[in-house]
Amino acid sequence: MRIIRRRTFLQRTLRHPLRLQEIARTLVTYGLADWVRKLKLDKVFPVLRQMTGWSEEAPEERRRWVLVRQSFEELGPTFIKLGQLLSNRSDLLPADLLNELAGLQDSVQPFSFTEVRQIVEAELDRPLEQAFLWFNRQPQASASIAQVHRAQLPDGSMVAVKVQRPDIRYTIETDLDILRYLARVAERYVPASRHFDPVGVVEEFRRSITSELNFSVERSNMNRFHTLFRNNARIRVPSSYADWSSERILTMEYIKGTKLAAIEAGEDPRFDKRRIAQTGADLVLEQIFIHGFFHADPHPGNILVLDGGVICFLDFGIVGRVRPAQRQFLTDAVVGAFRRDANRVTEAVLGLTRQSGARLDHQRLEDDIADLIDEYVDTALGDVDINRFFLSLTETIVRHDLGIPSSLMLMTKTMLSIEAIGMNLDPEFNFMDAIGPFSRKLFLNRIKPGNLLEEGSEMLHDYGRFLRDAPLDVRQVLRLTRTGKLRMGFRISGLEPLRQTLDAISYRLVLGFVLAALLVSSSLIIQANVPPLFMTVSIIGLTGYALAGIISLGFLIALLVRTLRR
Repeated sequence: MRIIRRRTFLQRTLRHPLRLQEIARTLVTYGLADWVRKLKLDKVFPVLRQMTGWSEEAPEERRRWVLVRQSFEELGPTFIKLGQLLSNRSDLLPADLLNELAGLQDSVQPFSFTEVRQIVEAELDRPLEQAFLWFNRQPQASASIAQVHRAQLPDGSMVAVKVQRPDIRYTIETDLDILRYLARVAERYVPASRHFDPVGVVEEFRRSITSELNFSVERSNMNRFHTLFRNNARIRVPSSYADWSSERILTMEYIKGTKLAAIEAGEDPRFDKRRIAQTGADLVLEQIFIHGFFHADPHPGNILVLDGGVICFLDFGIVGRVRPAQRQFLTDAVVGAFRRDANRVTEAVLGLTRQSGARLDHQRLEDDIADLIDEYVDTALGDVDINRFFLSLTETIVRHDLGIPSSLMLMTKTMLSIEAIGMNLDPEFNFMDAIGPFSRKLFLNRIKPGNLLEEGSEMLHDYGRFLRDAPLDVRQVLRLTRTGKLRMGFRISGLEPLRQTLDAISYRLVLGFVLAALLVSSSLIIQANVPPLFMTVSIIGLTGYALAGIISLGFLIALLVRTLRR
Protein backbone atom coordinates (compact mmCIF):
# COMPACT_ATOMS: atom_id res chain seq x y z
CA MET A 1 0.00 0.00 0.00
CA ARG A 2 2.85 2.36 0.78
CA ILE A 3 4.40 1.80 -2.67
CA ILE A 4 1.09 2.59 -4.34
CA ARG A 5 0.75 5.85 -2.47
CA ARG A 6 4.29 6.93 -3.40
CA ARG A 7 3.71 6.05 -7.00
CA THR A 8 0.41 7.93 -7.12
CA PHE A 9 1.97 11.00 -5.49
CA LEU A 10 4.89 10.92 -7.95
CA GLN A 11 2.54 10.56 -10.91
CA ARG A 12 0.44 13.53 -9.79
CA THR A 13 3.53 15.65 -9.10
CA LEU A 14 4.85 15.02 -12.60
CA ARG A 15 1.40 15.44 -14.12
CA HIS A 16 0.65 18.89 -12.66
CA PRO A 17 2.98 21.05 -14.85
CA LEU A 18 1.94 19.21 -18.00
CA ARG A 19 -1.77 19.57 -17.24
CA LEU A 20 -1.38 23.22 -16.20
CA GLN A 21 0.38 23.96 -19.48
CA GLU A 22 -2.40 22.14 -21.36
CA ILE A 23 -5.03 24.27 -19.58
CA ALA A 24 -3.16 27.50 -20.36
CA ARG A 25 -2.67 26.49 -24.00
CA THR A 26 -6.37 25.67 -24.36
CA LEU A 27 -7.38 29.06 -22.95
CA VAL A 28 -5.05 30.81 -25.40
CA THR A 29 -6.37 28.73 -28.29
CA TYR A 30 -9.92 29.83 -27.49
CA GLY A 31 -9.02 33.51 -27.43
CA LEU A 32 -8.70 33.88 -23.65
CA ALA A 33 -5.04 34.89 -23.66
CA ASP A 34 -5.78 37.88 -21.42
CA TRP A 35 -6.84 35.45 -18.66
CA VAL A 36 -3.51 33.63 -19.01
CA ARG A 37 -1.62 36.92 -18.73
CA LYS A 38 -3.59 38.03 -15.65
CA LEU A 39 -2.84 34.70 -13.95
CA LYS A 40 0.88 35.08 -14.85
CA LEU A 41 0.86 31.71 -16.62
CA ASP A 42 2.85 33.20 -19.49
CA LYS A 43 5.71 33.67 -17.02
CA VAL A 44 5.37 30.06 -15.86
CA PHE A 45 5.32 28.76 -19.45
CA PRO A 46 7.04 31.32 -21.75
CA VAL A 47 6.87 28.81 -24.59
CA LEU A 48 3.13 29.55 -24.87
CA ARG A 49 3.89 32.78 -26.70
CA GLN A 50 5.78 30.97 -29.45
CA MET A 51 3.47 27.94 -29.58
CA THR A 52 0.12 29.62 -30.03
CA GLY A 53 0.64 33.34 -30.54
CA TRP A 54 -1.13 36.01 -28.58
CA SER A 55 -4.24 37.95 -29.40
CA GLU A 56 -3.95 41.47 -28.05
CA GLU A 57 -7.65 42.22 -28.57
CA ALA A 58 -10.01 40.46 -26.17
CA PRO A 59 -13.24 39.15 -27.78
CA GLU A 60 -16.46 41.07 -27.19
CA GLU A 61 -18.36 39.94 -24.11
CA ARG A 62 -21.03 37.69 -25.63
CA ARG A 63 -18.48 35.95 -27.84
CA ARG A 64 -16.16 35.58 -24.84
CA TRP A 65 -18.74 33.58 -22.88
CA VAL A 66 -19.20 31.20 -25.84
CA LEU A 67 -15.43 30.67 -25.89
CA VAL A 68 -15.42 30.00 -22.14
CA ARG A 69 -18.02 27.24 -22.60
CA GLN A 70 -16.11 25.74 -25.53
CA SER A 71 -12.81 25.78 -23.63
CA PHE A 72 -14.42 24.06 -20.63
CA GLU A 73 -15.79 21.33 -22.90
CA GLU A 74 -12.33 20.92 -24.42
CA LEU A 75 -10.67 20.64 -21.00
CA GLY A 76 -12.77 17.66 -19.98
CA PRO A 77 -14.91 16.33 -17.12
CA THR A 78 -13.57 18.44 -14.23
CA PHE A 79 -14.15 21.71 -16.04
CA ILE A 80 -17.52 20.58 -17.40
CA LYS A 81 -18.67 19.83 -13.84
CA LEU A 82 -17.18 23.12 -12.61
CA GLY A 83 -19.09 25.01 -15.30
CA GLN A 84 -22.31 23.24 -14.33
CA LEU A 85 -21.75 24.25 -10.70
CA LEU A 86 -21.00 27.86 -11.66
CA SER A 87 -24.18 27.97 -13.75
CA ASN A 88 -26.03 28.01 -10.40
CA ARG A 89 -24.27 31.16 -9.18
CA SER A 90 -26.42 33.98 -10.49
CA ASP A 91 -25.19 35.96 -7.47
CA LEU A 92 -21.65 35.96 -8.90
CA LEU A 93 -21.72 35.69 -12.69
CA PRO A 94 -23.46 37.64 -15.50
CA ALA A 95 -26.62 36.19 -17.04
CA ASP A 96 -25.07 35.62 -20.50
CA LEU A 97 -22.26 33.53 -19.00
CA LEU A 98 -24.75 31.56 -16.88
CA ASN A 99 -26.75 30.69 -19.99
CA GLU A 100 -23.63 29.44 -21.76
CA LEU A 101 -22.47 27.38 -18.80
CA ALA A 102 -25.92 25.83 -18.48
CA GLY A 103 -25.47 24.49 -22.03
CA LEU A 104 -22.29 22.53 -21.28
CA GLN A 105 -22.50 19.09 -22.91
CA ASP A 106 -21.65 16.17 -20.62
CA SER A 107 -21.55 13.47 -23.30
CA VAL A 108 -18.31 11.79 -24.35
CA GLN A 109 -17.12 8.70 -26.17
CA PRO A 110 -17.66 5.45 -24.21
CA PHE A 111 -14.74 3.48 -22.87
CA SER A 112 -14.12 -0.13 -23.89
CA PHE A 113 -16.00 -3.14 -22.61
CA THR A 114 -12.65 -4.67 -21.55
CA GLU A 115 -12.21 -1.80 -19.07
CA VAL A 116 -15.84 -2.17 -17.97
CA ARG A 117 -15.25 -5.85 -17.22
CA GLN A 118 -12.08 -5.10 -15.25
CA ILE A 119 -13.77 -2.47 -13.08
CA VAL A 120 -16.90 -4.55 -12.41
CA GLU A 121 -14.95 -7.66 -11.50
CA ALA A 122 -12.53 -5.74 -9.28
CA GLU A 123 -15.36 -4.00 -7.41
CA LEU A 124 -17.62 -7.05 -7.00
CA ASP A 125 -14.71 -9.45 -6.46
CA ARG A 126 -16.15 -12.10 -8.80
CA PRO A 127 -16.26 -12.79 -12.53
CA LEU A 128 -18.76 -10.79 -14.57
CA GLU A 129 -20.57 -13.99 -15.65
CA GLN A 130 -21.15 -14.96 -12.01
CA ALA A 131 -22.40 -11.52 -10.97
CA PHE A 132 -24.82 -11.12 -13.90
CA LEU A 133 -26.87 -13.51 -15.94
CA TRP A 134 -26.51 -11.17 -18.93
CA PHE A 135 -24.56 -7.94 -19.46
CA ASN A 136 -24.91 -5.73 -22.55
CA ARG A 137 -21.52 -4.91 -24.03
CA GLN A 138 -22.86 -1.67 -25.57
CA PRO A 139 -23.58 1.21 -23.15
CA GLN A 140 -27.01 2.82 -22.93
CA ALA A 141 -25.47 6.21 -22.18
CA SER A 142 -21.98 7.66 -21.73
CA ALA A 143 -21.00 10.75 -19.75
CA SER A 144 -17.80 12.30 -18.45
CA ILE A 145 -17.78 10.42 -15.13
CA ALA A 146 -19.51 7.12 -15.93
CA GLN A 147 -21.45 5.12 -18.48
CA VAL A 148 -24.51 2.91 -18.07
CA HIS A 149 -25.04 -0.68 -19.28
CA ARG A 150 -28.17 -2.81 -19.21
CA ALA A 151 -27.82 -6.16 -17.44
CA GLN A 152 -29.79 -8.97 -15.80
CA LEU A 153 -29.26 -10.33 -12.30
CA PRO A 154 -29.20 -14.07 -11.57
CA ASP A 155 -32.80 -13.86 -10.27
CA GLY A 156 -33.96 -12.43 -13.62
CA SER A 157 -34.30 -8.79 -12.56
CA MET A 158 -33.45 -6.29 -15.28
CA VAL A 159 -31.04 -3.63 -14.04
CA ALA A 160 -29.00 -0.65 -15.19
CA VAL A 161 -25.34 -0.72 -14.13
CA LYS A 162 -23.53 2.60 -13.81
CA VAL A 163 -19.76 2.09 -14.15
CA GLN A 164 -17.24 4.82 -13.29
CA ARG A 165 -14.66 5.72 -15.90
CA PRO A 166 -11.16 4.31 -15.33
CA ASP A 167 -8.68 6.78 -13.80
CA ILE A 168 -11.35 9.50 -13.54
CA ARG A 169 -10.55 10.06 -9.86
CA TYR A 170 -6.88 10.58 -10.65
CA THR A 171 -7.74 13.05 -13.43
CA ILE A 172 -10.14 15.03 -11.24
CA GLU A 173 -7.75 15.10 -8.25
CA THR A 174 -5.02 16.54 -10.48
CA ASP A 175 -7.37 19.17 -11.88
CA LEU A 176 -8.58 20.08 -8.38
CA ASP A 177 -4.99 20.69 -7.24
CA ILE A 178 -4.46 22.95 -10.26
CA LEU A 179 -7.74 24.79 -9.68
CA ARG A 180 -6.74 25.48 -6.06
CA TYR A 181 -3.46 26.93 -7.32
CA LEU A 182 -5.20 29.08 -9.95
CA ALA A 183 -7.72 30.31 -7.38
CA ARG A 184 -4.94 31.48 -5.05
CA VAL A 185 -3.11 33.12 -7.96
CA ALA A 186 -6.32 34.90 -9.02
CA GLU A 187 -6.87 36.29 -5.52
CA ARG A 188 -3.27 37.52 -5.49
CA TYR A 189 -2.95 39.08 -8.95
CA VAL A 190 -6.56 39.90 -9.87
CA PRO A 191 -8.02 41.94 -6.97
CA ALA A 192 -11.48 42.10 -8.60
CA SER A 193 -11.74 38.30 -8.34
CA ARG A 194 -11.77 38.45 -4.54
CA HIS A 195 -15.41 39.54 -4.70
CA PHE A 196 -16.21 36.08 -6.14
CA ASP A 197 -14.17 34.18 -3.51
CA PRO A 198 -12.42 31.86 -6.02
CA VAL A 199 -10.82 29.75 -3.29
CA GLY A 200 -14.23 29.25 -1.65
CA VAL A 201 -15.83 28.36 -4.99
CA VAL A 202 -13.15 25.74 -5.69
CA GLU A 203 -13.63 24.28 -2.21
CA GLU A 204 -17.38 24.08 -2.74
CA PHE A 205 -16.76 22.39 -6.09
CA ARG A 206 -14.34 19.92 -4.49
CA ARG A 207 -16.99 18.82 -1.99
CA SER A 208 -19.61 18.51 -4.72
CA ILE A 209 -17.59 16.47 -7.20
CA THR A 210 -16.02 14.27 -4.49
CA SER A 211 -19.52 13.32 -3.40
CA GLU A 212 -20.57 12.70 -7.01
CA LEU A 213 -17.59 10.36 -7.53
CA ASN A 214 -18.75 8.16 -4.65
CA PHE A 215 -21.61 6.06 -6.01
CA SER A 216 -22.39 4.86 -2.48
CA VAL A 217 -23.54 8.41 -1.75
CA GLU A 218 -25.72 8.40 -4.86
CA ARG A 219 -27.27 5.07 -3.83
CA SER A 220 -28.01 6.53 -0.39
CA ASN A 221 -29.69 9.53 -2.05
CA MET A 222 -31.75 7.22 -4.24
CA ASN A 223 -32.88 5.16 -1.24
CA ARG A 224 -33.92 8.30 0.62
CA PHE A 225 -36.00 9.50 -2.33
CA HIS A 226 -37.55 6.04 -2.54
CA THR A 227 -38.59 6.27 1.12
CA LEU A 228 -39.90 9.85 0.90
CA PHE A 229 -42.12 9.19 -2.13
CA ARG A 230 -43.14 5.57 -1.55
CA ASN A 231 -46.80 6.60 -1.15
CA ASN A 232 -46.86 9.10 -4.04
CA ALA A 233 -48.34 7.54 -7.16
CA ARG A 234 -47.14 10.40 -9.40
CA ILE A 235 -43.43 9.62 -9.02
CA ARG A 236 -41.27 6.53 -9.46
CA VAL A 237 -37.81 6.13 -7.96
CA PRO A 238 -35.63 3.17 -9.05
CA SER A 239 -34.62 0.64 -6.42
CA SER A 240 -30.93 -0.09 -5.89
CA TYR A 241 -29.07 -3.34 -5.22
CA ALA A 242 -26.48 -3.15 -2.44
CA ASP A 243 -24.77 -6.47 -3.26
CA TRP A 244 -24.07 -5.30 -6.81
CA SER A 245 -22.97 -1.76 -5.90
CA SER A 246 -19.85 -0.05 -4.56
CA GLU A 247 -18.14 3.35 -4.67
CA ARG A 248 -17.43 2.87 -8.41
CA ILE A 249 -20.46 0.80 -9.47
CA LEU A 250 -24.16 1.48 -8.97
CA THR A 251 -26.70 -1.19 -9.91
CA MET A 252 -30.29 -0.02 -9.98
CA GLU A 253 -33.67 -1.16 -11.21
CA TYR A 254 -34.07 -0.77 -14.96
CA ILE A 255 -37.19 1.26 -15.67
CA LYS A 256 -38.59 1.38 -19.16
CA GLY A 257 -40.06 4.74 -20.07
CA THR A 258 -39.94 7.60 -22.53
CA LYS A 259 -37.20 10.21 -22.23
CA LEU A 260 -38.66 13.63 -21.48
CA ALA A 261 -36.49 15.04 -24.30
CA ALA A 262 -38.39 12.85 -26.78
CA ILE A 263 -41.74 14.10 -25.45
CA GLU A 264 -40.55 17.71 -25.72
CA ALA A 265 -39.64 17.05 -29.35
CA GLY A 266 -43.13 15.64 -30.01
CA GLU A 267 -41.85 12.14 -30.79
CA ASP A 268 -44.43 10.43 -28.54
CA PRO A 269 -47.96 11.88 -28.81
CA ARG A 270 -49.40 9.58 -26.10
CA PHE A 271 -48.64 11.96 -23.28
CA ASP A 272 -50.41 15.13 -22.13
CA LYS A 273 -47.59 17.69 -22.11
CA ARG A 274 -49.50 20.20 -20.00
CA ARG A 275 -50.20 17.61 -17.32
CA ILE A 276 -46.56 16.47 -17.30
CA ALA A 277 -45.37 20.07 -16.85
CA GLN A 278 -47.75 20.62 -13.93
CA THR A 279 -46.85 17.30 -12.28
CA GLY A 280 -43.11 17.96 -12.60
CA ALA A 281 -43.46 21.42 -11.03
CA ASP A 282 -45.57 20.06 -8.14
CA LEU A 283 -43.06 17.28 -7.45
CA VAL A 284 -40.07 19.64 -7.37
CA LEU A 285 -41.90 22.06 -5.06
CA GLU A 286 -42.80 19.16 -2.77
CA GLN A 287 -39.18 18.01 -2.71
CA ILE A 288 -37.95 21.49 -1.77
CA PHE A 289 -40.60 22.82 0.58
CA ILE A 290 -42.01 19.68 2.18
CA HIS A 291 -39.07 17.29 2.36
CA GLY A 292 -36.11 19.70 2.06
CA PHE A 293 -34.33 17.16 -0.16
CA PHE A 294 -34.46 17.65 -3.92
CA HIS A 295 -33.06 16.38 -7.21
CA ALA A 296 -30.70 19.19 -8.25
CA ASP A 297 -30.07 18.19 -11.88
CA PRO A 298 -33.54 17.79 -13.45
CA HIS A 299 -32.67 18.19 -17.14
CA PRO A 300 -34.71 16.29 -19.79
CA GLY A 301 -32.06 13.57 -20.11
CA ASN A 302 -32.48 12.69 -16.42
CA ILE A 303 -36.28 12.35 -16.48
CA LEU A 304 -38.41 9.49 -17.80
CA VAL A 305 -42.17 9.57 -18.24
CA LEU A 306 -44.03 6.30 -17.64
CA ASP A 307 -47.53 5.25 -18.59
CA GLY A 308 -50.15 7.37 -16.87
CA GLY A 309 -47.86 10.41 -16.78
CA VAL A 310 -45.77 9.07 -13.87
CA ILE A 311 -42.45 10.93 -13.51
CA CYS A 312 -39.24 8.99 -12.94
CA PHE A 313 -36.10 10.91 -11.96
CA LEU A 314 -32.69 9.42 -12.80
CA ASP A 315 -29.12 10.21 -11.69
CA PHE A 316 -29.15 11.21 -8.02
CA GLY A 317 -25.48 12.20 -7.91
CA ILE A 318 -26.34 15.89 -7.34
CA VAL A 319 -28.99 16.60 -4.72
CA GLY A 320 -29.82 19.69 -2.70
CA ARG A 321 -30.73 19.98 0.95
CA VAL A 322 -32.81 22.65 2.62
CA ARG A 323 -32.54 22.57 6.40
CA PRO A 324 -35.71 22.73 8.54
CA ALA A 325 -35.07 26.33 9.55
CA GLN A 326 -34.46 27.28 5.91
CA ARG A 327 -37.69 25.56 4.85
CA GLN A 328 -39.55 27.61 7.45
CA PHE A 329 -38.10 30.84 6.07
CA LEU A 330 -38.78 29.71 2.49
CA THR A 331 -42.39 29.01 3.39
CA ASP A 332 -42.68 32.46 4.95
CA ALA A 333 -41.17 34.02 1.81
CA VAL A 334 -43.57 32.24 -0.57
CA VAL A 335 -46.68 32.79 1.56
CA GLY A 336 -45.66 36.39 2.27
CA ALA A 337 -45.10 37.12 -1.42
CA PHE A 338 -48.55 35.93 -2.42
CA ARG A 339 -50.11 37.84 0.46
CA ARG A 340 -48.10 40.92 -0.59
CA ASP A 341 -46.55 41.11 2.89
CA ALA A 342 -43.19 42.74 2.21
CA ASN A 343 -42.19 42.74 5.88
CA ARG A 344 -42.70 38.99 6.16
CA VAL A 345 -40.69 38.36 3.01
CA THR A 346 -37.91 40.66 4.24
CA GLU A 347 -37.60 38.82 7.55
CA ALA A 348 -37.53 35.52 5.64
CA VAL A 349 -34.77 36.81 3.35
CA LEU A 350 -32.71 37.93 6.35
CA GLY A 351 -33.18 34.50 7.91
CA LEU A 352 -32.02 32.75 4.73
CA THR A 353 -28.98 34.89 4.00
CA ARG A 354 -25.78 35.96 5.73
CA GLN A 355 -24.98 39.61 6.39
CA SER A 356 -21.52 40.33 4.99
CA GLY A 357 -21.53 44.13 5.14
CA ALA A 358 -20.94 46.32 8.18
CA ARG A 359 -24.40 47.88 8.12
CA LEU A 360 -27.78 46.91 6.72
CA ASP A 361 -30.47 49.40 5.75
CA HIS A 362 -33.45 47.30 6.80
CA GLN A 363 -36.05 49.76 5.57
CA ARG A 364 -34.38 50.12 2.17
CA LEU A 365 -34.28 46.32 1.79
CA GLU A 366 -37.97 46.06 2.66
CA ASP A 367 -38.82 48.82 0.16
CA ASP A 368 -36.89 47.04 -2.61
CA ILE A 369 -38.63 43.73 -1.87
CA ALA A 370 -42.01 45.49 -1.83
CA ASP A 371 -41.22 46.86 -5.30
CA LEU A 372 -40.39 43.33 -6.50
CA ILE A 373 -43.65 41.98 -5.12
CA ASP A 374 -45.59 44.75 -6.81
CA GLU A 375 -43.83 44.07 -10.11
CA TYR A 376 -43.98 40.28 -10.21
CA VAL A 377 -46.78 39.12 -7.92
CA ASP A 378 -49.39 41.84 -8.10
CA THR A 379 -49.84 41.26 -11.84
CA ALA A 380 -51.57 38.64 -13.93
CA LEU A 381 -49.72 35.45 -13.04
CA GLY A 382 -49.63 34.38 -16.65
CA ASP A 383 -47.41 37.36 -17.48
CA VAL A 384 -44.81 36.67 -14.77
CA ASP A 385 -41.31 35.69 -15.85
CA ILE A 386 -40.08 33.52 -12.97
CA ASN A 387 -36.54 33.66 -14.34
CA ARG A 388 -36.41 37.46 -14.16
CA PHE A 389 -38.11 37.37 -10.75
CA PHE A 390 -35.43 35.17 -9.18
CA LEU A 391 -32.62 37.06 -10.88
CA SER A 392 -34.04 40.36 -9.64
CA LEU A 393 -34.41 39.00 -6.12
CA THR A 394 -30.82 37.72 -6.19
CA GLU A 395 -29.56 41.08 -7.44
CA THR A 396 -31.46 42.82 -4.63
CA ILE A 397 -29.95 40.53 -1.99
CA VAL A 398 -26.41 40.96 -3.33
CA ARG A 399 -26.87 44.74 -3.58
CA HIS A 400 -27.55 44.82 0.17
CA ASP A 401 -24.35 42.86 0.91
CA LEU A 402 -26.19 39.71 1.96
CA GLY A 403 -24.52 36.35 1.27
CA ILE A 404 -26.59 33.59 -0.31
CA PRO A 405 -25.86 29.97 0.77
CA SER A 406 -24.95 27.71 -2.14
CA SER A 407 -27.82 25.34 -1.28
CA LEU A 408 -30.32 28.12 -1.94
CA MET A 409 -28.64 28.99 -5.24
CA LEU A 410 -28.91 25.31 -6.20
CA MET A 411 -32.59 25.37 -5.29
CA THR A 412 -33.16 28.46 -7.43
CA LYS A 413 -31.36 26.84 -10.36
CA THR A 414 -33.52 23.72 -10.00
CA MET A 415 -36.72 25.74 -10.06
CA LEU A 416 -35.54 27.63 -13.13
CA SER A 417 -34.70 24.35 -14.87
CA ILE A 418 -38.18 22.99 -14.15
CA GLU A 419 -39.73 26.20 -15.44
CA ALA A 420 -37.73 25.88 -18.69
CA ILE A 421 -38.85 22.25 -19.08
CA GLY A 422 -42.45 23.23 -18.40
CA MET A 423 -42.37 25.97 -21.04
CA ASN A 424 -40.87 23.57 -23.60
CA LEU A 425 -43.72 21.16 -22.92
CA ASP A 426 -46.45 23.79 -22.74
CA PRO A 427 -45.82 27.34 -24.04
CA GLU A 428 -48.58 28.60 -21.72
CA PHE A 429 -46.99 27.03 -18.64
CA ASN A 430 -46.05 29.45 -15.87
CA PHE A 431 -44.29 28.36 -12.74
CA MET A 432 -46.01 31.04 -10.67
CA ASP A 433 -49.31 29.32 -11.41
CA ALA A 434 -47.90 26.25 -9.66
CA ILE A 435 -46.39 28.21 -6.76
CA GLY A 436 -49.67 30.01 -6.00
CA PRO A 437 -51.74 26.91 -5.08
CA PHE A 438 -48.67 25.34 -3.50
CA SER A 439 -48.33 28.27 -1.09
CA ARG A 440 -51.77 27.40 0.25
CA LYS A 441 -50.67 23.78 0.53
CA LEU A 442 -47.64 24.90 2.52
CA PHE A 443 -49.84 26.83 4.93
CA LEU A 444 -52.19 23.87 5.37
CA ASN A 445 -49.23 21.54 5.84
CA ARG A 446 -47.88 23.78 8.59
CA ILE A 447 -51.12 23.68 10.59
CA LYS A 448 -51.51 19.91 10.35
CA PRO A 449 -51.87 18.41 13.83
CA GLY A 450 -48.76 16.27 13.35
CA ASN A 451 -46.60 19.23 12.29
CA LEU A 452 -48.00 21.46 15.03
CA LEU A 453 -47.31 18.71 17.55
CA GLU A 454 -43.73 18.34 16.27
CA GLU A 455 -43.14 22.10 16.38
CA GLY A 456 -44.69 22.28 19.85
CA SER A 457 -42.52 19.42 21.10
CA GLU A 458 -39.41 21.21 19.81
CA MET A 459 -40.44 24.39 21.62
CA LEU A 460 -41.11 22.45 24.84
CA HIS A 461 -37.71 20.80 24.49
CA ASP A 462 -36.02 24.20 24.08
CA TYR A 463 -37.89 25.72 27.04
CA GLY A 464 -37.20 22.62 29.14
CA ARG A 465 -33.49 22.87 28.43
CA PHE A 466 -33.59 26.59 29.31
CA LEU A 467 -35.37 25.92 32.64
CA ARG A 468 -32.99 23.07 33.39
CA ASP A 469 -29.86 25.16 32.79
CA ALA A 470 -31.14 28.45 34.26
CA PRO A 471 -30.50 27.64 38.00
CA LEU A 472 -26.92 26.57 37.27
CA ASP A 473 -26.27 29.69 35.18
CA VAL A 474 -27.75 31.96 37.89
CA ARG A 475 -25.63 30.29 40.61
CA GLN A 476 -22.50 30.77 38.52
CA VAL A 477 -23.25 34.49 38.00
CA LEU A 478 -23.91 34.98 41.75
CA ARG A 479 -20.68 33.14 42.63
CA LEU A 480 -18.67 35.42 40.33
CA THR A 481 -20.41 38.48 41.80
CA ARG A 482 -19.58 37.48 45.39
CA THR A 483 -15.91 36.85 44.57
CA GLY A 484 -15.60 40.10 42.61
CA LYS A 485 -14.68 38.28 39.42
CA LEU A 486 -17.74 39.26 37.40
CA ARG A 487 -16.75 41.30 34.39
CA MET A 488 -19.02 43.04 31.96
CA GLY A 489 -17.87 44.22 28.58
CA PHE A 490 -19.53 46.62 26.18
CA ARG A 491 -18.75 47.17 22.51
CA ILE A 492 -20.39 50.02 20.65
CA SER A 493 -20.13 49.65 16.89
CA GLY A 494 -19.49 52.60 14.63
CA LEU A 495 -17.10 54.43 17.02
CA GLU A 496 -13.86 53.06 15.57
CA PRO A 497 -13.26 56.09 13.27
CA LEU A 498 -13.86 58.45 16.23
CA ARG A 499 -11.41 56.47 18.39
CA GLN A 500 -8.75 56.65 15.67
CA THR A 501 -9.28 60.42 15.33
CA LEU A 502 -8.95 60.96 19.11
CA ASP A 503 -5.78 58.84 19.17
CA ALA A 504 -4.25 60.93 16.37
CA ILE A 505 -5.15 64.19 18.16
CA SER A 506 -3.65 62.97 21.45
CA TYR A 507 -0.40 61.93 19.74
CA ARG A 508 -0.11 65.35 18.10
CA LEU A 509 -0.79 67.14 21.40
CA VAL A 510 1.89 65.09 23.20
CA LEU A 511 4.33 65.77 20.35
CA GLY A 512 3.54 69.49 20.57
CA PHE A 513 4.21 69.53 24.33
CA VAL A 514 7.52 67.71 23.85
CA LEU A 515 8.64 70.17 21.14
CA ALA A 516 7.62 73.16 23.25
CA ALA A 517 9.51 71.80 26.26
CA LEU A 518 12.64 71.18 24.15
CA LEU A 519 12.59 74.65 22.67
CA VAL A 520 11.96 76.44 26.00
CA SER A 521 14.58 74.41 27.92
CA SER A 522 17.14 74.83 25.14
CA SER A 523 16.56 78.57 25.07
CA LEU A 524 17.05 78.83 28.86
CA ILE A 525 20.23 76.75 28.69
CA ILE A 526 21.69 78.94 25.93
CA GLN A 527 20.68 82.10 27.81
CA ALA A 528 22.45 80.84 30.95
CA ASN A 529 25.63 79.85 28.98
CA VAL A 530 25.63 76.39 30.52
CA PRO A 531 28.98 74.70 29.65
CA PRO A 532 30.40 73.14 27.59
CA LEU A 533 30.44 76.05 25.16
CA PHE A 534 31.13 76.31 21.45
CA MET A 535 31.98 79.86 20.41
CA THR A 536 30.27 81.18 23.55
CA VAL A 537 27.08 79.13 22.84
CA SER A 538 25.99 76.21 25.02
CA ILE A 539 26.43 72.84 23.18
CA ILE A 540 23.58 71.30 25.24
CA GLY A 541 21.19 74.05 24.07
CA LEU A 542 22.22 73.60 20.44
CA THR A 543 21.66 69.83 20.77
CA GLY A 544 18.14 70.52 22.08
CA TYR A 545 17.40 72.80 19.11
CA ALA A 546 18.72 70.15 16.65
CA LEU A 547 16.60 67.41 18.26
CA ALA A 548 13.49 69.62 18.08
CA GLY A 549 14.22 70.31 14.40
CA ILE A 550 14.56 66.59 13.57
CA ILE A 551 11.28 65.74 15.35
CA SER A 552 9.48 68.57 13.55
CA LEU A 553 10.82 67.47 10.17
CA GLY A 554 9.73 63.86 10.80
CA PHE A 555 6.27 65.06 11.80
CA LEU A 556 5.91 67.18 8.64
CA ILE A 557 7.02 64.28 6.39
CA ALA A 558 4.52 61.89 8.05
CA LEU A 559 1.75 64.47 7.66
CA LEU A 560 2.59 64.98 3.97
CA VAL A 561 2.61 61.21 3.26
CA ARG A 562 -0.76 60.75 4.98
CA THR A 563 -2.24 63.65 2.99
CA LEU A 564 -1.01 62.22 -0.33
CA ARG A 565 -2.45 58.76 0.49
CA ARG A 566 -5.88 60.29 0.93
